Amino acid sequence: MDKPKKSNKLTKLIIIGCALVGAFFIFKGCFAKKLAPQAFPRPVDVGVAFTKDAPVYLESFGNLYSLNDVNIKAQVTGQIKEINFTEGTDVKTGDLLITIDPSSYQAQLDKARAALNQALADLKLKKVTFERNKVLFEKQLISKQDYDSYSADFSGSEAQVRMDKAGLDIAQINLDYCFIRSPVDGLTGKRQVDIGNVIIANDGPTLVNIKTIDELNIDFMVTEVDLGRVREAMSKGTLKVEIASNDAPDKVYTGELLLLDNAVDNTTGSFLLRAIVSNKNRELWAGQFVTVRLILSIDKNAVQVPYEAVQLGQSGPYVFVVTADNKADLRLVKSGSRQEGNIVIYQGIQSGEKVVTAGQLGLSPGALVIDTAQMKAMEAAQAAAQKKKKK
Repeated sequence: MDKPKKSNKLTKLIIIGCALVGAFFIFKGCFAKKLAPQAFPRPVDVGVAFTKDAPVYLESFGNLYSLNDVNIKAQVTGQIKEINFTEGTDVKTGDLLITIDPSSYQAQLDKARAALNQALADLKLKKVTFERNKVLFEKQLISKQDYDSYSADFSGSEAQVRMDKAGLDIAQINLDYCFIRSPVDGLTGKRQVDIGNVIIANDGPTLVNIKTIDELNIDFMVTEVDLGRVREAMSKGTLKVEIASNDAPDKVYTGELLLLDNAVDNTTGSFLLRAIVSNKNRELWAGQFVTVRLILSIDKNAVQVPYEAVQLGQSGPYVFVVTADNKADLRLVKSGSRQEGNIVIYQGIQSGEKVVTAGQLGLSPGALVIDTAQMKAMEAAQAAAQKKKKK
């Protein structure tokens, strides 16, 4: 009879033990929930969206060209006697550049002038003879045949004078060609000949090249996909271009569009455009490779954010916005053209909102964030307070 009593006691002890163990774990779970640490804010760099007029543009690459690029060549044969310029310097229209030995051409001019004087004297005599015999013919004192002979002599003499005048003009032109002058204002290049060289007319080497550089042309290509946009923009007025060279990419020069070529290049699917830019300070140089922006229009008061704020995801470009309670809010955006260090946002962001510019990796919607600039300011203030307390 004693054994059943012991069994009941053991069962009660087991039940009480289980109840205590369960209560312990329930208490531990409740206590652990209360003591669960909160998530620490993620440090991020923050920028602010703002509004500003933004140009809508097409970007391309091009080369600079001189408006006038002149190769100077000799138009008469002869020996170079003088070089009257310093290579690499400016010349004006009409400045004497090179002198070819003029002596033989001067002699030809003198000969042509003498021939003309002789022809004029002969014409004078033939004219007097013709007029005298004309009177006699009218009085029927000479025959028609004699009259026609005097008239033919007079006409032949007139023709000889005209021919000799032409010969004189040609001789004068050849003599003038001995004194080679600049046809344009510009900058001379390397001299290709020396004093004493014999030059062949129209078939010899280039003596020197002259380029005008106070204004320069820019030729660049744009894809035919944008042809309609360019033509529509051109119909509203003269388009502006902005260019920058590789040696000074931060310096922008402004010019105007001059030409839309009359055909699309079907081998490249693009078309040529030409613009002109002032170069009074001569900071640009002919032949340089430049980046070109063709301004099609201006977006007034466009919302812009720092370029680093826009990320690309599976659903398209997005931006993390910092809300008033310092949480990350993911926004899908419609972006536009880049504006130096910023980018235009057409949809998804309003002016004045804070956006994350660094620290997006691993950031999720709703996560707590803290501006690294504010965090550094707080750390600096705490350090200053501790330093003051120690004193």
